[in-house]
Amino acid sequence: MSNKEALIRLFHKLDESGDGIISCDELYSGLSKAGVSSTVIKKIMDRLDLNGDGKVTFSEYEIAIGINNN
Repeated sequence: MSNKEALIRLFHKLDESGDGIISCDELYSGLSKAGVSSTVIKKIMDRLDLNGDGKVTFSEYEIAIGINNN
């Protein structure tokens, strides 16, 4: 599996509701299980949530982590 495929799978794993959006709660739930601190999770959310609406769409995720094809 390529890095891009792994990162896409991670998005879908974090998107627990399957609605194509990672909420703050979903990000916290997924990353805290991996031992990531709440401070670091907040920083990650701030980095991923490009429009500041408290949610991370797949488009925002692609842009923020550099896997978009544009």
